[in-house]
Amino acid sequence: MPENRILSLLEAGDWGEDTPLIQGLKGWTFYPLLLEAYRTMDEDALYKSKVHGSGHIHRVLLFAALIAWREDLAEADIRQLFRAASYHDVGRTFDGFDLYHGVRSSLKLEELTDRTGEDLVELKAAVTAHAHPDADMESILRSFRPEDYPRTLELTRLLKDADNLDRVRLKDLDARFIRHDSAKELVPFAWRLLDLDQAWKKAHTT
Repeated sequence: MPENRILSLLEAGDWGEDTPLIQGLKGWTFYPLLLEAYRTMDEDALYKSKVHGSGHIHRVLLFAALIAWREDLAEADIRQLFRAASYHDVGRTFDGFDLYHGVRSSLKLEELTDRTGEDLVELKAAVTAHAHPDADMESILRSFRPEDYPRTLELTRLLKDADNLDRVRLKDLDARFIRHDSAKELVPFAWRLLDLDQAWKKAHTT
């Protein structure tokens, strides 16, 4: 099982100037849901890659938690966002530009999340749409016919913001494409998190 460096950092890391942010997150009512999401994640199902593999997923889940906290999401919405963040790339077969990895990932969500009914519809819609430009988002989401379209749209927008923040690893993060102010404010943190993650990996690799 891959090491979860982000979970290790949350448990014992030195966050430097971001210590107040992380302490605030740990004081969040729903912080235990983040720990639960990390500890129950099916690591074996994640795409094996240095670009879209477990390291990326672990960071995206942390971004999702920070955004959810700042957006004051309800518990049910947080759980949905964490499920989507955990498995949005499981359908990848290569690291390059691939509009269809979202739909391939969506086909694995029922087994990985044990969701059914409207929860599963929302997850499939969001994970499918995250791989496409925003211009295609509405038509993709409506093709799934979710009962609560606004909720599904917001889930997708939140997922895309969390995912986009980790574009720092590709050195091409553009804050103009981030949808929520709460996520835009995390851009400097995203760069520092990448550095901290890499430093932790170097220090703990034998």
